[in-house]
Amino acid sequence: MPIAPIPSTEQERLNALYSYNILDTASEEDFDELTGLASAICNTPIALISFVDKHRQWFKSHNGLDVTETDRAMSFCAYAINEPTEILEVEDAEQDLRFSDNPLVTGDMNLTFYAGVPLVNADGAALGSLCVINYVPQKLNDMQRKALKILAKQVIDKLELRRKLLDAETTGQRILELNNLLLSKEREAIQIVQHAPSAMALHVGEAMTIRFANKRMLDAWGKDESVFGQAFQEALPELSKLDFPRTMRKVYQKGIIYEQNEAHMLYEHRGEIREFYYNYAFTPLTRKDGTVWGILNTALDVTQSVKDRLAVEQAEEELRLAIQSAELGTWKMNIGTLELTASKRFKELFGFYPDEEITYEAVIGQVEDGSRNLVIESLATAMKEGKSFDLEYPIVGFHDGKFRWVRTTGKLVKSINGSPTQFSGIVADITERKQDEQRKNDFITVVSHELKTPLTSMKGYLQVIEMKARKVSAGDVAEIAKKAQRQTDRMQEMITGFLDVARITEGKILLNQSSFDINSILQSAEDDVTVTVKSGLVKFTRCEQVFINGDKGKIEQVLLNLVNNAIKYSPREPIITVSCIKEENNAVIRVIDRGLGIHPADLPNIFERFYRVDHKDVKMIAGFGIGLYICKEIIERHGGSIGVNSVLGEGSEFWFKLPIAV
Repeated sequence: MPIAPIPSTEQERLNALYSYNILDTASEEDFDELTGLASAICNTPIALISFVDKHRQWFKSHNGLDVTETDRAMSFCAYAINEPTEILEVEDAEQDLRFSDNPLVTGDMNLTFYAGVPLVNADGAALGSLCVINYVPQKLNDMQRKALKILAKQVIDKLELRRKLLDAETTGQRILELNNLLLSKEREAIQIVQHAPSAMALHVGEAMTIRFANKRMLDAWGKDESVFGQAFQEALPELSKLDFPRTMRKVYQKGIIYEQNEAHMLYEHRGEIREFYYNYAFTPLTRKDGTVWGILNTALDVTQSVKDRLAVEQAEEELRLAIQSAELGTWKMNIGTLELTASKRFKELFGFYPDEEITYEAVIGQVEDGSRNLVIESLATAMKEGKSFDLEYPIVGFHDGKFRWVRTTGKLVKSINGSPTQFSGIVADITERKQDEQRKNDFITVVSHELKTPLTSMKGYLQVIEMKARKVSAGDVAEIAKKAQRQTDRMQEMITGFLDVARITEGKILLNQSSFDINSILQSAEDDVTVTVKSGLVKFTRCEQVFINGDKGKIEQVLLNLVNNAIKYSPREPIITVSCIKEENNAVIRVIDRGLGIHPADLPNIFERFYRVDHKDVKMIAGFGIGLYICKEIIERHGGSIGVNSVLGEGSEFWFKLPIAV
């Protein structure tokens, strides 16, 4: 069976066919009416609207035939499309060599007559044919041929109309989709702008009409949405005074962005004059041709950060002036590498040149041998445990060889993420203070020693006077002599205290170590107290037998000092409790009174040398502020600790701990 030749423009023809989206669509009445009319005019049982696809012919309308498609190889229409301007008329297919052995002719369908008019669109593409078919030989007359051509044109017209309707429907749907998309994008854009971290507004036209502004911008203006649609100068007269309209007009006219950082603004905001700092920008918005149609106004409120920075800068300047006035040196050190950065004053104190690079090791090398290990260990502990560093120690200048005393303080500095990065602090020259202290200690020592000898003689004379007065029954004289002795005893205690302070300061205090039961200290204290205090007012509670190593006399001195203080700062008939307990590896002694108590502000300094509480109730009580200082030094020299808990007006609890002998 011969097969119809493939047209030279086959791909273009198929593209044209597919552009109508007609294949495999449902039957349509308009097309069925045309095949019905063709069948009636040509007096044939079958009329088809056939479209020739790549491998098949498909029938859009098939009047008189139940089949919707056949193979292209058997198609009569495949021959028809090769002659787009002519009617293909086959009067008797059995006699036509092209079709005589065609299965449509020899098979059950038994087709004999065929006449088809090619369906050619405006571009000349033959899409298929309008054909009429009969089971017997037949020949069309001129009127039938003419009518068939007219009907074929009607098919093409309906195809074009159908495509336009589909295109219009598609276009309409697309427009609707685009409108919905635009609305969606507009809503999204508004949401994005509303939630933007900066203030944003859109101004259009030379009048800078406010088209839109997010909440942040409205808050910055101190306005609400009622300003939408108003010109900038009309809506925001308070900002117009800051020359914004002129600046915005320049941006609008020249199309060049304008930016300002940390711009200082002072304007009326919701009824009051307020100060602001802003980073802001006016960005021109242009059409495709480059003309400006609006301005995007963006602003970021940096008021707090600028004020914070200015406050820091002011504080730094004040600190710099304070450090300069106090002649302090500054330093910082990387805790990982021990890389040291120091100020000129720091270098000067340690005897280095101002422009000289110095290292941690070089600085430590200037510390006197007796203090070097203490400085190294204290600094290492502070860096490791995150504690502050505060130490006084002697140094010798590297180049100048000068002896100085310095006080160095420092603390750990952490990064933003909380990890420690460096240790920094200051250093002060305390040489003069140390020299003053030494002169004072020397004076106290000399004076105390000088007073001790005549005082001892005076006490002896008073004792002799008392004895002789009693022998001659001069009771009044004896009593006066006895009172004078008590005053000399008190003066002797004060002199001993001053000498102890001097010895402690110079590190010359000696401890006569021995092992003893802590209860013996309580017994000795009780024996002394009962001589001067009414029975029952001071209660002693002993603990189990606990031995400690230490200077028994000095520890007894500590306990008596605490008990005497409790008596001194309590009512006339105080109730004082002295107790001893064992806590883990320590013996703990507590002295509790119901006296005046201590103000919270005084507690941190109560054990400092020469510290006196400044309170109206204690001003009349004699003292020099050395007793508790001596107690603290004695206990700490024994490896123990001492402290106080107190409530003002309710009383105090002084305690000290000593390690148990192993």
